[in-house]
Amino acid sequence: TGEAMETRILLLLLLVTTTYARKRTTTPAAVKEEEYEDYEDADDDVGDVNTDQHHTGSHFQQASITSVFHDKQSFLCPLVKPALHTGTSLADLSPEDIDVVAALGDSLASGRGLWAPSAVDFRGAAFPIGGDANIDGLVTIPNLLLEFNEDLEGVSHGMGSRDRLPDHQFNVANSGSRTKDMPEQAEELVRRIRAHTHELDDKWIMATMAIGTEEMCDTCAEPDVRSIRIALAKLRTGIPKIFVILLGPVQVASSYSQNVNLMKTRCSCLEALSKGQYSSLLRKWANIFYDVQMEFNSLNYTTFGVLAIPQLTIHSRDPNSLFTEGEPQLNRRGHTYAAKWLWNRLLAGPSYNVSTAIFSKDAYYCPSVGCPYFRTPQNFEHCSILTEDDFEAQQTTTRRPRTTTVKTTRRETIRQNLAGVIAIVVFLALLAVCVLGGAFYCHGLRATKGRFEELSGV
Repeated sequence: TGEAMETRILLLLLLVTTTYARKRTTTPAAVKEEEYEDYEDADDDVGDVNTDQHHTGSHFQQASITSVFHDKQSFLCPLVKPALHTGTSLADLSPEDIDVVAALGDSLASGRGLWAPSAVDFRGAAFPIGGDANIDGLVTIPNLLLEFNEDLEGVSHGMGSRDRLPDHQFNVANSGSRTKDMPEQAEELVRRIRAHTHELDDKWIMATMAIGTEEMCDTCAEPDVRSIRIALAKLRTGIPKIFVILLGPVQVASSYSQNVNLMKTRCSCLEALSKGQYSSLLRKWANIFYDVQMEFNSLNYTTFGVLAIPQLTIHSRDPNSLFTEGEPQLNRRGHTYAAKWLWNRLLAGPSYNVSTAIFSKDAYYCPSVGCPYFRTPQNFEHCSILTEDDFEAQQTTTRRPRTTTVKTTRRETIRQNLAGVIAIVVFLALLAVCVLGGAFYCHGLRATKGRFEELSGV
């Protein structure tokens, strides 16, 4: 019948459509996988350089992420203030405590090449410091922080070189910079912050030092560790409360072969290295970053700390779509992925599993319930939570006057009251003289003979 024929045709069309859809979703994956199959073993011995050798997984206190958000409308992260006492040190620093953002480094921090033309610094969209639009338009670390603190300072806007933008924008990065240039940038950053930040002693600064992508690409050299130390020392002495993120070179990989850094093919120097040479270079950068982190944090500064992340690792099923065309630079999409990766890494800590992340779909983490702070070396192994009520109770106990007496020795008592003791002795001596003298005087008045008169009968 006609109805039966229509039903058969519809079923046939449905079958063809389903089969075509399956081919559409599976074929590109198979092609991509084959495309990178030849490179699968190219860098398989590099490993994860973002695994901190000084804080292994067995020591890291994990805290599960229970809340996430995808955009401004879905932002429902529970705010910890004023319920919790935060911001006293790097161990309890929450996103709500960050008052100022800043950036140092190379083109990754200056925003070079996010859109054409590639020779322009789009500072307002650079993921560590940009503040143009909001998270629905541009995903950057400051735009994420603005959801927690709307009074954030230091954010970059617009485009142009460092010296063409206002000083109150604390982005001192320059395209082409090396680690040797970090002391000069740190000095300039301190100058800007001290000149344009009111009540600086009460404000936390988050500074991202994104360095190494261009230096490694152009020179294949290891970082200038002395310059990094000098730069960090300048930041520590010049800014009262600062959290420094030491962020290393970018690695961009295919989701199907995450050990292959596609940045190598865009850098003539790196492309010429053997597998072993490239692996050794990555480990040198990682070891230097972790050594610097340990050196500064071992001094136990309360309001200064360093978090070393030797490699910014992002991947995609279409990794070439993250690059500026023909350049070893991240485009706007690449910066979006970088912002998401860094944000989730800051809140989840070393346990953040980037290999399973789907950056185009993954959400942004809210601070965890068990440790609602940025995960820093100061709270990797132990994360404690203090409520404002408990803090006030501790302060009250500390301020309460002592009611107990302190037992002192007999010698200390005599020393403390020596003048009184002498006065009492003198008084008693005078009293004795007066009493005895009076007694003898009265006795003499009653006598009928003198002391030297002869008695009868003698």
